[in-house]
Amino acid sequence: MSVNYHAFQNRGVLFSECEAVCEQWHSAFAGFDPERIAGILHLETDENFLYIPYYGNPYRLRLSEGCLEKQTEEGWTDELYFNEAMAIYHLLHYTKDIPTVSGQWVPSYSIDGVVSRNPRVPDPLFSAFCREWTGRAAELAEACGKAGGKRLEKGDAAFQFEVFPCLSLQLVFWDADEDFPAQVQVFADQRVTDFVHFETVGCLISDLMERLSQLGGASEKE
Repeated sequence: MSVNYHAFQNRGVLFSECEAVCEQWHSAFAGFDPERIAGILHLETDENFLYIPYYGNPYRLRLSEGCLEKQTEEGWTDELYFNEAMAIYHLLHYTKDIPTVSGQWVPSYSIDGVVSRNPRVPDPLFSAFCREWTGRAAELAEACGKAGGKRLEKGDAAFQFEVFPCLSLQLVFWDADEDFPAQVQVFADQRVTDFVHFETVGCLISDLMERLSQLGGASEKE
């Protein structure tokens, strides 16, 4: 089963609805000392919060309670969705003392030597994404630009996105033609698991694809 399966199923699920998991992570980070992780990842902190940008958007950890918040047009809120909450908690939990960015880009299903996809089973994130953007490569490129992506010279629409200041993803889309359906691939650094669990990458991909849907199309669930 693809590691993207659970991320796909958790789309639209508020983190607070998963009460046991929510309590587990709040408890794990209640009274958190941010000195180590702030130094490794060069994050800003003060006496009350640790600040973490995620896809260029402001988030923060409330140190006393271990609760994550994000900034919206209405102000700060602790109503996060499951995937974004797990992405940030995993970054803070799994980052090694001396993490390395290798510069070697590999398909997201084979990071760090872990093969996490059965090629005979359609990937739920990628299948829905391809259906949504078939025949719309130019619109996808526009959405990627709005999302802060840096254009790459690959495929019909390819961009690199900064997920966290230490971690990026590359998305490459090939539109359909008379011989082949649309295809998409996401690449991560070979050493991405120096920062997150390999299953976390599904959360990162899902959040990216949802963001692109919001900027240029309608999200679709199988």
